[in-house]
Amino acid sequence: MSEEGLPDFYGKVIVVYVANAPHGIQDGIVLEFASIEKYAGRLFIVGRVPSVDGSSGDWSANLQGGVAWDSVAHYLIFDSREDYMRRMRKPNKPLLQRIFK
Repeated sequence: MSEEGLPDFYGKVIVVYVANAPHGIQDGIVLEFASIEKYAGRLFIVGRVPSVDGSSGDWSANLQGGVAWDSVAHYLIFDSREDYMRRMRKPNKPLLQRIFK
């Protein structure tokens, strides 16, 4: 936490969940290089939307984005992009499920 009581996102990848999220962002907003900044008297989490899978299919990859701090319902902090990617991978099926499809 910073001295203002706000989390420190330096060097982390975060997933932010917005209260009453509109269609398209209910699964969270992923940001890297995030920080908390003040705009027009309100706090925002701002950062870059990462290109997660390396494909060009994500239209928002590598764009700056932001979320109003007062609309955040929940957030997750990952130690690094590698940590985020490792945790997002689908788990391997147990051996018995692989044998007896």
